[in-house]
Amino acid sequence: MSNTVANLDEYALPAFVTFASLAQQARFARRVGLARMKYKVPVPETTGDPAFIRTFRAHQNGVEFYPIAVSSLWLSSLFFHPVPSAIAGAIYIYGRQKYFDGYAQDSEKRLPGFMLSVNALLALLAMSGAGVTTALLRRYADTDLAAIATDLINKVVSKQ
Repeated sequence: MSNTVANLDEYALPAFVTFASLAQQARFARRVGLARMKYKVPVPETTGDPAFIRTFRAHQNGVEFYPIAVSSLWLSSLFFHPVPSAIAGAIYIYGRQKYFDGYAQDSEKRLPGFMLSVNALLALLAMSGAGVTTALLRRYADTDLAAIATDLINKVVSKQ
């Protein structure tokens, strides 16, 4: 097996999470289409029955966050670690599902899913920032934060 294939295998988990998020976005779009038919809202209208508007807005909000979520999933997977990144990505997807289902029922029910997905997104952004910063410092400042942290931990542990 080539090194390229072996290296790609390390990212199977975030790739699966990405695939799941794509399927979720497709399901959300389908639900908007079904709501259009149910409430007789013609394309390109975005107003009508309140239940349609809530479904449409739930989908639209997901579309607005999607580039941030997928970009941060892959940045954190590449520069931090694929496993915690995939876990945070899966939590984000779960939160988005709770958000969509809650919002489609009642606008107040969207909040628990929204908070969960935003917190998962913040974790992805933090891992992305930490990973990219570490790589930049290693590459351009000849400073390895991981080695510094390991040395510091070893000193603290050895004093006990």
